Parts: sequence; structure tokens; C-alpha cells
Amino acid sequence: MSHPPGLAAPLVFTPVYQTLVWGGRRMEQWRPDLPPGPIGESWDVADHERGMSVLADGELRGNTLRDLVRAHGQSLIGKGFRGGPFPLMVKLIDATDRLSIQVHPDDALARKLGVGDNGKTECWLMLADGGELYQGTRVGVTREIFAQALTAGSLVETLNRFEVKAGDFFFLEARTVHALGAGCLLFEIQQTSDVTFRVYDWGRMGLDGKPRAVHVSESLEAIDFGRSDAGLGPRRPPWQADGDGGEFRWLVDCPSFKVEERRSLGPIVMQADPSDTCTLLTCLEGTARVSTAGGSVNLMATHSALVAACAGPWRIQTQAPVRLLASNPKF
Repeated sequence: MSHPPGLAAPLVFTPVYQTLVWGGRRMEQWRPDLPPGPIGESWDVADHERGMSVLADGELRGNTLRDLVRAHGQSLIGKGFRGGPFPLMVKLIDATDRLSIQVHPDDALARKLGVGDNGKTECWLMLADGGELYQGTRVGVTREIFAQALTAGSLVETLNRFEVKAGDFFFLEARTVHALGAGCLLFEIQQTSDVTFRVYDWGRMGLDGKPRAVHVSESLEAIDFGRSDAGLGPRRPPWQADGDGGEFRWLVDCPSFKVEERRSLGPIVMQADPSDTCTLLTCLEGTARVSTAGGSVNLMATHSALVAACAGPWRIQTQAPVRLLASNPKF
């Protein structure tokens, strides 16, 4: 695949910060540009009107991710790309307070309800101990039981609750009811969508002093009450040697994306596996030099880079321990 101008080197974007009632200030340890207020999310790679990524450096500096998608399509994303927005979003999330109990539609339901072409399957990698979250309904909870509990104010009793530790990974298929709880600090990889149906918001007020909207009827339609409890809770897949002196573990491989985590305990050069799609690289700990044949960037902790499909193989070089996520869209 040829190299359109500006795509041969790794691409780095300016974060878009979201001020949210449940956010906090923990991102300050990595982000000196954090704005004031409760910052709940940093949209680090996003092709969405509510938080559009803009290239921070390089030959195409100032272009939005949407500009790149429209101009370069398959060269940027991969030969299987058939149009639409960039398929994945990367977010850093600081949930100092609980998020609403919510659900996201899948692709088919999003189109049926007229809320977009894509649903939202997502996954979370926890960066700190001490948080809690809710994922999926307990065994035996039907739509009727769930609706009765909502009316009675006991909805939380219908959900599975988990306490989280750093390194825990959670996969949330679309149509799974869930809520991040207080204390969660994490990276999220998700389909490009911002469609959220809130079923319950703990009776809290928004930043404007008014209750936030809830979407009870849409939530009841979107939640898959027939889904088994298999796959719920933290995933802790084993680490495997990668052949370069480091280790890797596969976190998820679903119809929309795949994510692996890589780590080293000291100086190392990690080589990329061949891929026919772009790769999103997210540094979790340490500092890494990300290189392609067309250039390189230094990737600091909690920052991400996009390697275009046309840029060819990439490699990671580090002089100290490092952990990274490598995420690829699927078509």
C-alpha cells in the first residue's frame, strides 16, 4: 500500500477533555494541560462531533481525524474499510463518582432507533486499584423484574457488582447494562459512537443543577436480558513471551476490534506483527519510541499514536519498563 503524504509516520492527536459531573482530577499526574473542573474523559483518538481529534504535529498538523478519513480512507484505516467515521475511539476515563446505569445499542438497534449507523461495544483496562463497577444483570433477572426494581428504587440489586484492580480487563458487548462506579481510572477502547441510554442516574443533578435525562423505554428495549453471565467480570489472561524479550496477552478479539497488551521489564525493541489495518498504540506506563519506515514519535504514559495501515510495520523501542495497548479495528 502506498504512502499518501503525511501518513508514513505515527500520528499523534491533541486530547479533547470532557467536563462531566462524575469526573475528577487524577489525569493531572500525566496531563499538565488539564483544564479546570471535574474532567471525566480525555478523548485521545476520536472522529466524533462532540470531541474531534486534531493532528498535533507532522506534515498534516491541524487536520482533523475526519479530514484524514475522508481524504485517505483505506490507506489510513485498512483495505476492508467501506466508509463512515474512523471506527474506534480511545478514551482515558476518571470516574471519581458513579456513572449512570446505562446501556448502548448494537449496530442493528442503533439503525432501527434512528440514533446512528453504529452501536457501541467497548472494553476497559483498569489503571488503578480501588474502584467498583456494575456489569450485566444477575442470573434470572427478566425485563419485568428489572422494570419493577427500577420503580422500587432497588435497581442496583439486579446487577453484578465487581471490585477492580489495576490490570483488570472488562469486555462490554453492546446491549449489556453497566455502570462505572466511584474510583475507576481506566482506558476505554470502543466503537465510534456516543449513543448512551441512561436508565438510572442515582438521583443526582448535572453540572447545570438539573436532573440529567434518562431513557427508560430505550434502555428496556436495548438491554439483552437473555444474555448469559458468561464472560462477565474481570478478564486476566496469562502473559506469553513475544519472541522479542517482552511479553504480550490478548485481551479481546471481537467482531469490531481486537486489543492486545504488551510489556517489557527493561530495554527492548518490540516488532509489530503484520497487519492489514491501522494500529492504535496506547502507552500505559513508561516511555516508548514508536517508529515506522516514515518516522518516529516519543509516546509518553497515557498518550496514544495512530499508525496508518499504509505505514507498514511499526516497532517499539524503550530503555526502561513499558506497557502498551495495541488496538486494531475489524471490518
